[in-house]
Amino acid sequence: MMAANAAYSNLSNSGVYMKSSARIKRTLATLLLATLATAVGCGDPIPMEDMGVAKVAIARAETVKAAKYSPQNFEGAQKALLESHNLVEKDKMSDAKEKAVEAKKLADAAYDESAPKLAQDTRSEAEAAIRAAEEANAEQFAESELGAAKASLVQGDKYYESKDYLSSYHLFEESREKAKAALTTSEAQIEVMKRDLAEIDDTIAAAERAGAAQSAPDTLKKAKDDAGHARGDLENKRLKSAYEKIQAAKVSSKEALALSQRDAARTKLAKAEADVKAAERKLNDLKARASDKKTAKALEGNEEAQQAFKTADENLTAAKEALAAAREANKNKAYGESATQSEEASRLAKILTDSLPETEVLLAQARDRAGLGKGDETANGTERNGSEENGTESTENTPEESEEMGAGWKTYKVRYIPENRDCLWKIAGYRKIYNNARLWPKIYRANKAKIKNPDLIYPGQVFKIPPKKK
Repeated sequence: MMAANAAYSNLSNSGVYMKSSARIKRTLATLLLATLATAVGCGDPIPMEDMGVAKVAIARAETVKAAKYSPQNFEGAQKALLESHNLVEKDKMSDAKEKAVEAKKLADAAYDESAPKLAQDTRSEAEAAIRAAEEANAEQFAESELGAAKASLVQGDKYYESKDYLSSYHLFEESREKAKAALTTSEAQIEVMKRDLAEIDDTIAAAERAGAAQSAPDTLKKAKDDAGHARGDLENKRLKSAYEKIQAAKVSSKEALALSQRDAARTKLAKAEADVKAAERKLNDLKARASDKKTAKALEGNEEAQQAFKTADENLTAAKEALAAAREANKNKAYGESATQSEEASRLAKILTDSLPETEVLLAQARDRAGLGKGDETANGTERNGSEENGTESTENTPEESEEMGAGWKTYKVRYIPENRDCLWKIAGYRKIYNNARLWPKIYRANKAKIKNPDLIYPGQVFKIPPKKK
């Protein structure tokens, strides 16, 4: 009997509220039976097997959170097992056995009531976690993790239908954790989407600079609206909606940019066509004047004039090449490239056009040196009789000019002097003009229609010279 009491004491000291594995409980029950078989004494034996089974039942109920889902049964089981211990102490073995059996019965009832409730609650948590992951666009960013979470949920439902609630609970728990992992993976994409929005903003800004407000107002507005909504969704971690709106904003912003670039490119292409055509016509006119045999012979001895014509041809060729590239890019809807090439064509055409007055002067000089067209020296701006310093190409007004411009006005034709070229301040400094270079702004203001850049004037231009005291 002492051995039985010792075995009971071990059972009691292990604690009613201690969680124990089924293996330990089974071992304890086996030892208890062996002890009872060898126990010698009088009276009823200690109901150790019943008490051990009750304790295992209580531990089992704890695994399904019976304290939460079946508190009355669970607390009743704990109380009955405690009373069973007290009755053993009082040597009321029969009553102790009844309490142990009651404790087991209540513990089983607590388990049966709690297990399906726990499984259902965990399933709800798993579903909520999956929805949160889907809202964060896990289907796009964490496809495998989200798929695993859904698979565990389906498998858990199968176990639940077969009333294996504990297994279903563990599967639902696994589903919940996998869905949470999918959410974490998806939220890591927030920074990526922020960078996407920054790129969209840049595209929208480029579209506005290209005139999208006029050429594609509706598309531009849609791009701005989509980007704005995406930004709001991103701040609230509605990542699926944010992702969809970002994709829409990418499309609409690029479309707005393309439309605006198309219209701008077409405008620039048309201008380039006109610029190159005008430059070529002017060059051809000048070449025609140099095409007769005498002039051609005169040019043979003038390397500077020959180089001027060569440079003009090169600029025209380059302008035509840029224009052809612009046409091809426009045909292929590469509007940004088309605009760039059109601008280059116009730039080269302007360089050519701006160089022609000087080339014309060189041509006139070559003719003069060859003794051709001497009567046209003044018209060609090549008179050089040592009067440059005094600015003697300034002329007094004819009666008609005086009436048109007012008394005291003069005119001045810009001359080509390679070693000492005319400029506004130099003209103002001539003795017969103002004899004061600082007065050059008077000439500039009086001839703004002809002078686009006060630092750039051309031989052959005729300027009106206002009176000095005006």
